Amino acid sequence: MQKKTIAVLFGGRSVEHDVSVLTGLQFLEALNPAKYQGLPVYVDPLGQMWTGDALLKRSNYPVSGQSAGLTEVKLDLSAAPATGRPAFTVSKKGLMGTKQENLYFDLLVPAIHGSNGEDGSLQGLLEFAGIPFAGCRSLGAAATMDKAFLKSCARHNSIDVLPEIKISRPAKGSFLQEEEITAKLAAGIPDWSFPLIVKPCNLGSSVGVGKADDMDGLIAALMTAFRVDSSVIIEPFVPNLCEYNVAVRRDQDGNIHTSAIERPLMDAELLDFKNKYLAGGSPGAPKLDTGPSEGMASLNRELNPEGLSAEQESFIRDSASRIFEALSLAGSVRIDFLSNRKSGEIWLNEVNTIPGSFAYFLWEAASEPLSFLALSDTIIAEGFTLSAQRLGLTDAGTGGATIFANG
Repeated sequence: MQKKTIAVLFGGRSVEHDVSVLTGLQFLEALNPAKYQGLPVYVDPLGQMWTGDALLKRSNYPVSGQSAGLTEVKLDLSAAPATGRPAFTVSKKGLMGTKQENLYFDLLVPAIHGSNGEDGSLQGLLEFAGIPFAGCRSLGAAATMDKAFLKSCARHNSIDVLPEIKISRPAKGSFLQEEEITAKLAAGIPDWSFPLIVKPCNLGSSVGVGKADDMDGLIAALMTAFRVDSSVIIEPFVPNLCEYNVAVRRDQDGNIHTSAIERPLMDAELLDFKNKYLAGGSPGAPKLDTGPSEGMASLNRELNPEGLSAEQESFIRDSASRIFEALSLAGSVRIDFLSNRKSGEIWLNEVNTIPGSFAYFLWEAASEPLSFLALSDTIIAEGFTLSAQRLGLTDAGTGGATIFANG
């Protein structure tokens, strides 16, 4: 059987660029060599796409295009409809001028976190071009990236979430007014008080998250978050905070499965990007530096944590499965919860449709363990199935919508 080529797209124009590199390299390593060959495609911060063997070594990052011996590629949006197989194009200069060559693949695996990759924009482009891809479709990706919209969906499905207000970035030249913020807080969060938590509305990896102990701190946290997103949400601060995460997927028969539950260990009162990814040693040194297989898996955590009551575990698994089903999600999705250790209260926090490391470590620790290689197989197989199911015939005559008759 001829091996299928799996293109893994990572990097991207996002503040989560570096985390995405780690996730993409991990997935390439987890491909079944008997069935697939990987095609690494790196999207640099300017949006240019590159491929080449140098991408496979994390020690080469940050990588710089041609200076690293990489080849620039472009996604051919017409290849799949025209030839039945998607492709990247490569421009090669010769004696007779520039020649376009195709680099064909069979399925694309998005491993881009956050903006321009996890928010439905990439998924919509791939659907438009008829390119088979893995993971969530455009609806689920877009719905989960917007934290305010996600929480509205959760409430509609009777899943507990914290109250919040949403604030848009002020127009250029204007400023946030304390009275306006106070009025919105009073309307959206009854009996609100400091401290409060500020979060970018459309980012992950805890980028831009801040705690505010007073109004000055709140305005400062808002301005910081507005540097990375055009809208933010404000929520009550949860005292005695602990977090719980669980991954969800669907098998080939349509049954939903949940993974082991993890409790990230925190050195601070909130789990921000620095706590998640950076070591306490040299500045900028990632915790994941011991080898290319390490990623979110190296985060300090307690798997299947003690002290989690049967009622809390049931809430986590049931809520995660219901939001997964309600938004027609796919792939390996990680769903995060907040809890007050003392009161036992628990709330759905956010949904990550392309989680760090594809949450493989949670599946390896599940009651029915699944290796990363087996997980990558299921993600790829599901991607082929969902892509094939998307549309029926698309010609106007079939739908009885012909206006212009053929001559």
